[in-house]
Parts: sequence; structure tokens; C-alpha cells
Amino acid sequence: MSSFLTFIEFLVAISVVVAGVSNYLILNKLWKRKAVKEVAESISISAALLGLATGVPFFIQFILIDHSVAPAIKSSFGLIMGFVFIGVGSGVWVKENRGQGFIRLFARALNLERHESADLIKALIQPKGAAQILTILRELAAIDRHMDEKEIELIHEFAERWKIDAPDMTAGDMEFGSDLLDIRKSLVDYIDIQPPREQAAQLMDVMQLFVKADAKVTEREEIALEELTGLIQHYVDEDPSGQTMFEVLIVPQNDAQVEAVNQLIPGTQMRTLRGGRVFSVGKFFSASYAEVICQKYIELGLFTTQVTA
Repeated sequence: MSSFLTFIEFLVAISVVVAGVSNYLILNKLWKRKAVKEVAESISISAALLGLATGVPFFIQFILIDHSVAPAIKSSFGLIMGFVFIGVGSGVWVKENRGQGFIRLFARALNLERHESADLIKALIQPKGAAQILTILRELAAIDRHMDEKEIELIHEFAERWKIDAPDMTAGDMEFGSDLLDIRKSLVDYIDIQPPREQAAQLMDVMQLFVKADAKVTEREEIALEELTGLIQHYVDEDPSGQTMFEVLIVPQNDAQVEAVNQLIPGTQMRTLRGGRVFSVGKFFSASYAEVICQKYIELGLFTTQVTA
């Protein structure tokens, strides 16, 4: 077992290095075009701010509470990306904006984004799988166990535009809300009908807009959005082989736990990894989402971990 854990630690270290290289390549591509007005206007400052708002608490937890170096380093990459996106998206380096203060540029960029926010709704006119999209949006609205009036209004606007019945919804707190597994399954069902790739790509942006409708993004919404975006990106990309995935593994400690896993996940095949017996729960696009899945099985008394697939 010690060799298996050592292997996991090695994979974590490798994933941090890969994440650093990946973020560098993204920033390098963007940095060369930071002075192009169209590039600056294509960046969502709101999304960058939300990313920083949700990333800072994780960074603080990893540094001050968990004392986990690798996750802290990986979180810092996201924070750096957020600050760079805000700077480029504000148009600081655009030639036409020279001499103007950052606050003014920042406010103007936010105002432009606000006026463009409804363009996605207008673009998605009677899409393929409209009913499935409404189901996804309803579950996304309820993922934080609270249904906001603005989220309900958006769903009704989609339903009216697409001429289909809107699901029953009531504003306010909910006892249970949506399950992260259920909303992922709903998106998988949508992808299974093979919608046009351009439409699926638009849905990614619609979901980004949707979670910001109530002016706040909870941790559960962030986790769900990250996984759903990864799913759609995998479908949209012509060559998705470069996407990093996170596999959740259950490591049974005895024969009784082997039997328990067989009952929990019928049909799952046990395999040997680094001398240990493991069951694969599945592969996911978000490390945070994979961690949520891990916790579900840990709470059942099963040793569960995630590895980079």
C-alpha cells in the first residue's frame, strides 16, 4: 500500500508541473495578443473575477489549514491566470486606451460585457435537445439548494423562446436541491443526442451566464460548472486527447469491501495497480468534482483516491 501511495504522490507532483506548463502556454499565447482590441474584448472579466473569488479561499485553505504544497501551487496558477485575464480584458495594453486609468477601463469593459450578456440567449433559438437544456439549467439553478427568482425568469425566457413548457420551479431555499451526479448525467444525455458542436459550445457560455444570474457563485455551482464545461469541451474538440482527466479509484482493504463495491457499482471490474487491487468509479474532467465523488465513498468507509488519467 505504501508503494501505491508513493505512486499517487508522484502523480500529484507531475500534475502540478503539467498544470504549470499548460497555464504558461495559455498565457504565452494571450500575452502576444494583449494589445489587440478584439482579443481584449473577447475576455470575460466577470468570469475572471468569479474565478478569483472562488480560488482565493481554496488557496488560503491549502496554505494555512491543510499545509498542502502541491494543491496550493496549482491554485496559485489559477489566481495568476485570473489577474492576467482581468488586465488584458480591461484593455490596459490596447493602443487606443493609452492614457486612460485602469478603473475607467475596467468599468467600461464590465459595461460592455453586461450589454452583450443577452446575445447568447438570442443565438440559441430552438436548439436541438431544448428540453434537455432546460433540465440542465433547472438542475444547475438548484445545485446550491436555492432557486433564485432571476434564475427562474431566465429559464422561463428560454422556454418561451423555444416554445416548450417550463419545468415547475419555486423561488427560495430547498431542502435537497440537485445532485452533482444527476446534473452530470443530464448533460451526458444531452450530448448523447449529438447536438451541433457550435450549439454545444454556446451552451458552455450560457451556463457561465446562468450561474451569475443571482450575482453570486457558490462552491457547488463552481464545481458543477467546471465538470460540465469539461464534458462539453471534450465533445466539441475535434481532438480531445490532450484533456487532463481525473480517475476516482476505490482501494478495498479486505474481501468484505470488495463485495461492498460490487454491490455499490455493479459490473465494475477490479484491476491491479502498483501491486494493489482497485476499482475505477469513473473518469472526470474536474479535480474538484472528482474529489466530491471520492468523499461520497470515503463516507461509506472505503479508501478512495483520485489519480490523473
